[in-house]
Amino acid sequence: MRSWLGNNQLYHPLFVPVLLVAVILATYYPAIPSGTHPIDDPGIFSLYSATPPLMQILLPSNSYYYRPLVELSFWLDNLFWGMESSVMHLESILLHCANSLLVFLLACKLSDDNRSRLIPLLAALLFALHPVNVEAVAWIAGRTDPLLALFVLSGSFFWLRWLDATRWQDMTVAFALFGAALFTKETALAFGAIIVLLAVTRQGSTTVRQRLTAVGILSAPSLLLVLYALIFRGGSSGLSRFLSTTNLYPAQAIRDALIAFGFYAKKLLLPFPLNFAIHEVSPFYTLAGVAVFVFLCWILRRHRLAGILFLSAVFFILPAVLVAVKQVAWTLFAERYLYLPTAFFVLGVSVVVSDYWDRQKKILLPVALCLIVSFAGISFQRASLWADKLAFFQDAVAKSPRFGSVYYSLGGILAQNGKTDQAAEAFAAADRLNQRDSMRYPIKAAIMGSLIAKGENSEAREFFFKLFRQKKDAPANFLELLYKVDGKRINSLSAEAKQLLAEDLIETLELLNKKQPDPFWLYQSGQFAVQAGDKNRAADFFRRAYTAAPPDAHYRGAAKTLFLRLEGSR
Repeated sequence: MRSWLGNNQLYHPLFVPVLLVAVILATYYPAIPSGTHPIDDPGIFSLYSATPPLMQILLPSNSYYYRPLVELSFWLDNLFWGMESSVMHLESILLHCANSLLVFLLACKLSDDNRSRLIPLLAALLFALHPVNVEAVAWIAGRTDPLLALFVLSGSFFWLRWLDATRWQDMTVAFALFGAALFTKETALAFGAIIVLLAVTRQGSTTVRQRLTAVGILSAPSLLLVLYALIFRGGSSGLSRFLSTTNLYPAQAIRDALIAFGFYAKKLLLPFPLNFAIHEVSPFYTLAGVAVFVFLCWILRRHRLAGILFLSAVFFILPAVLVAVKQVAWTLFAERYLYLPTAFFVLGVSVVVSDYWDRQKKILLPVALCLIVSFAGISFQRASLWADKLAFFQDAVAKSPRFGSVYYSLGGILAQNGKTDQAAEAFAAADRLNQRDSMRYPIKAAIMGSLIAKGENSEAREFFFKLFRQKKDAPANFLELLYKVDGKRINSLSAEAKQLLAEDLIETLELLNKKQPDPFWLYQSGQFAVQAGDKNRAADFFRRAYTAAPPDAHYRGAAKTLFLRLEGSR
């Protein structure tokens, strides 16, 4: 035990990487077979499984975000292993391993005692096992934050190397990594502030003139990105939305910002309760937000390096604060936003602890080990929960009982598991609690779908016409649900009623084909035209369906046969 505390084994170059990888894999392995998450993951898999052209994802388009390196990573996932979810989960875990090793290297670089490796190792383990990071690592759609951290942390390492000794190769690598970070996520702009802070405060062999030149060079990509967002995108991008001051009231914005600061600061120190769907937080976090600023002022005076690292964490929290203030995301608060701030936070803690380590080692080491072990257990449980979608959303509902959207997601999982009645209750709760206009129709469609699943077809039809006075007012997905309802009802009707409903179904399918063109709707229209006794019209539908159908369509041959048969009988 004493030899280990003396760091004898830590000198071996493979000890720390092997230990970190082993601990992280043991903690996160339940996430590997967890498949896809119902939020955001399906859209990623749908887009990249279709193999979009490479230039489409690398060049700016009309999408909300411009994050070509994240998109490139998903494009490569499809190219190499066909969007296999287990491999993609393993990628995220390995990214987390790399980032944890970078935290260790940065802690060593920032340490006054170059011989000691124990405190940097503890800092890396705290980052690796911090429960607040599980969301970013276990969620495929959350890859953006670990990938961003890879570029920011490695860029910080090479920037520190350049400040310590003027090797322009290090500055060039830092510049390239900063550019990569900007092409990964817009929050990398905060990295520019950290570069300036380190250039001003870090002692080293580089001169003031060299530092000013380097800062100017490294600032260029940030300025270009901001100009691009403000001028060329005309307010359509995520970054320009953040920079906009439209509908922003200063007093309310300051209050909301303090609440968000306080909440995220508390999450770094005490991450519980862990929750994917954080919709609202207590206004009392305003006091914690004020306390954060008081603490920063104090620590910057008492311990400049630690203060700079804590301030760096705050800079990376700022985009999350803007999300809460401007209310531009699915959830106003999210644990994944703390992935990179956690790294700088534990680095700051390691610098502070190193000052007291020699005098308080017997107290600090057991506390650190207990914290690491407890974090490991909690993160393992959380990663396991991500693998159980039903338990995951039941947990989210229990912790956010007034958030309508999470009830909608829970209802979807219950419906997939065949729990129709429970799904209907969840959708009803989502409808009752929903405050987002964009979720109104998806929730209504889910309610109508649950009525169909329970066999309440008349009620589903009545529900449709309460929403829409005329069929033409309904979106395509609602018309498809109406078609499904009436298609089930038609066989139970008398001959006369069946003929009338067949005409009604043809009208529905013609509207559906206008809004969502598909030759299959023409084929189905032909079937109902036959039931309505209109053979000429049926033949025309079958002809059009055969002509427009893809060569491998399962109904194409039948459409041709029916068309020829009806043509021959005329």
